[in-house]
Amino acid sequence: MKTSPINQEHKAMSIKTIKERYKRFKQWQEKPQDYEFASTEEQHCNNCGHSFTGNYCPYCSQKAGEGDISWSSVRKSIMDIWGLGSRSLPSTVGQLLLRPGYLISDYISGKRQVSFPPVKMLFIIAVIIVFWIFYLLPKLRGEGVDVYGGFANMFDGFTSWNKGHFVWTYFIVALCFIVPTWVMFRYSPRHTRHTLPQGFFIQIFLLVLNLFFSFLVLSPLLFLNNYNYYLYISILVIIVYYFIAYKQLFGYGIWGTLWRFIIVFASMVYMFTSLLYFIFGGDSSVSANGLSPYALAGGAALYSLGILAAGWGINMIVTRITRKASSKPNSETADEDKHKLTS
Repeated sequence: MKTSPINQEHKAMSIKTIKERYKRFKQWQEKPQDYEFASTEEQHCNNCGHSFTGNYCPYCSQKAGEGDISWSSVRKSIMDIWGLGSRSLPSTVGQLLLRPGYLISDYISGKRQVSFPPVKMLFIIAVIIVFWIFYLLPKLRGEGVDVYGGFANMFDGFTSWNKGHFVWTYFIVALCFIVPTWVMFRYSPRHTRHTLPQGFFIQIFLLVLNLFFSFLVLSPLLFLNNYNYYLYISILVIIVYYFIAYKQLFGYGIWGTLWRFIIVFASMVYMFTSLLYFIFGGDSSVSANGLSPYALAGGAALYSLGILAAGWGINMIVTRITRKASSKPNSETADEDKHKLTS
């Protein structure tokens, strides 16, 4: 059965529309702050007294048009208490979902006004999740909820501690990402030689994203008793989001990001495991085999450093080859131009 010319034209228009929308979405992902001021008239700042053109005073940053107190002022003040005012928390979380790496890139590049303060955002998200899991959820279920009851862990001491301090566990895992990320991505196309303090804020943003996904996945506990399946899915989704964030943030291609991220993730796992051995190894079954938890901690730490050292070496070689290959055409072009001038 042949497709009519009208249907073919409609299909072509649909594909073109989808491509145009995706192109606009990509442009928004990369540069959402590129906009023209809505106001071109001269404004007078009621806060510092200066005159200016635009939407915000360049001297004190107060928004244009702020005047007498109104009910709108009351509403904004109440919303600011919960992080729902300017640079709102929901807006930042939304950007983390749709453009995680680009948002982090903007923030560590100096665009502080594009995001809700990340450490404050982490604190608010953590409080909401703890309230949900340990207070509201048991009330709604009418019974005790053991979030980690079905998830096996070789360290009994860590399992018990993690039930009441799981946010701290997430935070420690995030800290274990900082140094491996700094080692493997410090020669990236974007944010070359990024610093460890920048790495701290990178991981804070990703930790907020991690907690947010955990909140979404733990919500089915209201209706389901067997939730290990959803826990594994959440871990997979979080890893994928981390990969997307690293790709957008550092500017490598898919494969360049993938093998570096695998090394970062593997090093982080053994680094975190070494901490578990050191702190909770005495409560583990492995201590019954006559192995000291301190020896196991040292072995895991050395394994983590070995992975990182091997990755650093490979990264240096690949970076030098890539830079040499990218600079070669320029030098050849320069030689050709020089030959043309002298001939």
